[in-house]
Amino acid sequence: MTKVEKEIREVVADAGRVYDYATKTDFCRMFDILSNSDMVYFVGCGSSYNFSVSASRFLTLRTGVETKAIPGGEITFEFAENVGGGKLKRSAVLISRSGESTEVIRAGKVLKKMGIPTIGVTIEPDSSLVQLADVSLIPPVEEESLVMTKSFNLLLMSFEILVDRMVGKNVEIYGQLIERMGLVLQRSFEVVEMEDLMEYEHYVFLGTGIYEGIAREGALKLEEMSLSKVEAYSMYEYRHGPKALVESGVLIIMYVRGEKEEKKLKDELTRYGGKVITVGLKGDVETSEIVPEEIFMRPTFAQVLGLKIAERKGLDVENPRNLTKVVKLE
Repeated sequence: MTKVEKEIREVVADAGRVYDYATKTDFCRMFDILSNSDMVYFVGCGSSYNFSVSASRFLTLRTGVETKAIPGGEITFEFAENVGGGKLKRSAVLISRSGESTEVIRAGKVLKKMGIPTIGVTIEPDSSLVQLADVSLIPPVEEESLVMTKSFNLLLMSFEILVDRMVGKNVEIYGQLIERMGLVLQRSFEVVEMEDLMEYEHYVFLGTGIYEGIAREGALKLEEMSLSKVEAYSMYEYRHGPKALVESGVLIIMYVRGEKEEKKLKDELTRYGGKVITVGLKGDVETSEIVPEEIFMRPTFAQVLGLKIAERKGLDVENPRNLTKVVKLE
């Protein structure tokens, strides 16, 4: 078993420890920063940017606070086009698994110079990000692989619990979700292998709202792990032009909520010759009816798919082409 597969599977065992951390840690300083903000920027790169898309929308859903997910390089190199002035009370959530991503660190320094309080999100307690941020969310997760897998799920779960504690929601339901994670993992392997999803020429990931970041992360996993031709879109944007490419040999993964409009889109794409797999409520890989809390369970399917395609191609998932674990700019 590769290290990557081992870490994908470890999400089930590690989730309980992370749940204890997220439910028992004193987050009062983070509560203060977020609850006193009119605008919250979420800043990350790669998988951490995809995290930003989903986490920012979860915060908006729960609190009504305006949020904006921004790639780290946009603030580092094009600050004035991404961050305005005005009298809004602002804060920023800075995400980096390693805590060393150059563009995130640089962005954080710029934001701090403006007097904008920052929250770090990482798994490395001794990192530059933790030293920079006013306060940090650091769940107990260890991950050695270059490709980010279980840490994405568990960082997202930690942030969800933080937000739900802040607004007074019952967080015990996350314990129920953790109990289902093994089933989701098992079903992901079953569907990928049973449906023989490793032989497609073109992959597409679709999701709306909080699930758009999960779709983008799914596409990134296939790019990194299996060097596949892949795209990601906000679900209904796919109707506006990109669906012209749907034909036999295209696999579309839809992160669904169980809505009628999703079924119509699935039927339409199937008529064009595409193969559609659904992940989520009543999907081919069903997560849970406890939505949207179950969002952290959804990345698993794409992680498994990327792993299995890479194996079919004979690729080394431990050493993805052209990638390093930490991206640093000189």
